[in-house]
Amino acid sequence: MIAAYGKEAHEKIKDRPVICSGSTAGEQVAIESYLRAMVLQFDETKCKKKGCDQGFHNYLHYYYKLVGKSGISQVIVYDQGKGAVNNLGAMKEKPLTEWGILDTTTNLVSNWDKSISPVIHQVDRDTELRMISNAKRKEYVKKWKDERKLS
Repeated sequence: MIAAYGKEAHEKIKDRPVICSGSTAGEQVAIESYLRAMVLQFDETKCKKKGCDQGFHNYLHYYYKLVGKSGISQVIVYDQGKGAVNNLGAMKEKPLTEWGILDTTTNLVSNWDKSISPVIHQVDRDTELRMISNAKRKEYVKKWKDERKLS
């Protein structure tokens, strides 16, 4: 944020939650408008540092730069663990099992209300979940390869 927009722009929003650009969803026309806005931020700031995309994303949201863009009637931001996408990137202080949101008997992640998270983002941030995910991926790849040999 500071690299792209300077300290003053950062100061105005520094106490607000960081919103992850990696879990953005919407209808095609809205996403196209969002992506054009993101590219424009790069063009205007020339920011090439790692994480500038997060700065762009948060700037667009907190400075209301998406309001009135084609196909964007509203922007909804869910708190971590409350929406359709459970973003786990900020949950690094302790293992997800200690937070009570990873059940290693079912290998499922839950939201704070104990409902199953439909989508989980940044599974690699937790050691246990990363191991579960890697094992599942290897299982799927093996099954896919085996099925290709049969056909």
